[in-house]
Formats: sequence, structure tokens, C-alpha cells
Amino acid sequence: MTGGSLFYSPKKVCDIIIACSMLHNLALRRQVPFLQEDDPDDGVVAAVEPVDSDEDEADKEDNDNRE
Repeated sequence: MTGGSLFYSPKKVCDIIIACSMLHNLALRRQVPFLQEDDPDDGVVAAVEPVDSDEDEADKEDNDNRE
């Protein structure tokens, strides 16, 4: 983490943003197709464990008591 500070000077950041914008516009004008990257997780669904509703109520009561 950077603690909110930039790795580059504000001028350098502006130069990077301008360069990215120019490359983006150039690609649009020349009709460069977007790359379709393969997603290794495509079609895979993560298993979700059920949550005991009693625990949810206990947590809610704890939060109410703290206020």
C-alpha cells in the first residue's frame, strides 16, 4: 500500500493519462478489435456454505447492545 501517495509526480500522471487517451482514440479510429481474453474461471461457480440464521440473530443483538 502507498498510503494514498502517488508513485509519480502529478505532471507524470497527467502525461500517462493523456498518452492512454491518445492510444485509446487511435485504436477507435483505426477500428482495432477488442481482444477477448479467456477467463480461466469461466463456468466455474464457487461453493457457498449456508449460514446458520441463529448466528445472524446473535450478531444483530450484539450490535444493538453496543449502540
